[in-house]
Amino acid sequence: MKITVVGTGYVGLVTGACLAEMGNHVLCLDVDPRKIDMLNAGGIPIHEPGLEEVVQRNAEAKRLEFTTDVDRAVAHGTLQFIAVGTPPDEDGSADLQYVVAAARAIGERMTDYKVVIDKSTVPVGTADKVRAARAPRRSRGAASRSSTRWSATPSS
Repeated sequence: MKITVVGTGYVGLVTGACLAEMGNHVLCLDVDPRKIDMLNAGGIPIHEPGLEEVVQRNAEAKRLEFTTDVDRAVAHGTLQFIAVGTPPDEDGSADLQYVVAAARAIGERMTDYKVVIDKSTVPVGTADKVRAARAPRRSRGAASRSSTRWSATPSS
């Protein structure tokens, strides 16, 4: 199965590597070109025991790739995992701007069926915000060409 993981931090990179290890073709997207360059060169920006070997093995097998190209990433995966940061907002709540931005980017670019999975650590109700961020695409007539299922899955 073709899977896209948006975000290559702890949650995204580990998720992408594990999904590739299961035999899926995973494309990990990040907006930070330095991080993508490091990953493409075989480096790992986080510490997780055993992760470097899993990433290397799956990158060599072409099951795990890294990119900054949003268009390519959205086109790639039927499953679109959002695994971006949710830093604390001024009031201590989760800042969802990156989750919403990822959902909007997916919605603006999708041309076929996608399942969007929110793997970021988010509060209850975030799936509604993700759906709303993607909604403008649907209002332009995309509903007849595409469909999206939404899920807010808290990550640990």
